[in-house]
Amino acid sequence: MYPTEFEYYRPKTLDEALELMKTVEEPKVIAGGQSLMPMLKLRFYEPACLIDLGAIPELKQVKLDEGGNLRIGAMVTHFEVIENGLIRENAPILASTAENIGDIQIRNRGTIGGSICEADPSADYPPTMFVLEASIVLLSKEGRRTVRIEDFIKGPYETDAREDEIAVEIIVPKSTDQYHVEKYARRKADFAVVSVAAIARTASDGSIEELRIAAGALTDGPERLKSLESALKGKKKDSVDLQTSISETVDALTPISDIHGGEEYRKYSLKMMLARVIKELIE
Repeated sequence: MYPTEFEYYRPKTLDEALELMKTVEEPKVIAGGQSLMPMLKLRFYEPACLIDLGAIPELKQVKLDEGGNLRIGAMVTHFEVIENGLIRENAPILASTAENIGDIQIRNRGTIGGSICEADPSADYPPTMFVLEASIVLLSKEGRRTVRIEDFIKGPYETDAREDEIAVEIIVPKSTDQYHVEKYARRKADFAVVSVAAIARTASDGSIEELRIAAGALTDGPERLKSLESALKGKKKDSVDLQTSISETVDALTPISDIHGGEEYRKYSLKMMLARVIKELIE
C-alpha cells in the first residue's frame, strides 16, 4: 500500500524548521523514519505535512558542555551512538544500549531523538535514560526548555512535547559507574518483552553506595524501580536479601499482557533478570 499525499519539507536550518512548525498545516516531524514510514505505508497515519530534520547539521553533533555533560543532537543515529568516542568514554551504558536496537539497517537510520519522542513503551533507550537521569531539550519559536526524560514520557506514544516544539538535543550527565543493560526479546531485532538498565557503585567497605534501576516493556512506559533502589542502598552485598527485595518490588507492578507475554510471565522474567543484573553489579 502507498501513503496518502502530503506536503514534504526538508529545512536546512533550525530557524527554517521552527518557522515551518508555526506556519504549515498540521506539521509532523520526521527524524530517521524507522517507525513513521511503515505507519505511512499502512495508512495507520495520514499526515498533512512532514518536516524532515535530516539536513540540519546542528542536530547531528555530539559534544561535552562546561559541566562535563554529554549533549547529543536529536538526529544522531543509533550507529553513531555506538561508535562515538565521547559517548563511549562518558556514558558507556548508552552505547551498550544502542547495540541492542533493531538490526543494522535500523541502527544506521534510526535516531536517538526520534526513538525517545516516539515513546514506545518497549523501546530500548528510555530505561537507560531514566537511570542516567538524562534530559531532553525542546525548541520552539517562543524559546527553549529542558525537561527530564522521566517527566517527558507521559505514556504510550505520549510525551510532554508541544505541537510547535522540536527536540534538538539530549543532555546526559557523565556516568562511568558499573552498569548493565539487558533485554529479553523473542528475536534480537524485536522490541523487548522485558528490559532492565542499572547503574551501581560500591564503597570501599563493600556497601552499595549508589544504585539506579529502571525497567521497560512492562507497563504503559518505562519505570524507575525506586523502592528496590532504596531497599538495597547502603547495604553490604553479603547482607542483602536480594530475592525478597526484588519480589516485593516486582509484585507491586502491574505489567501489561499481550501476544508477547502475560502479566505473570513478565513478572517472572523481570525477577530473574533483576537478580542476575544486580548480583553481577554488586559483586
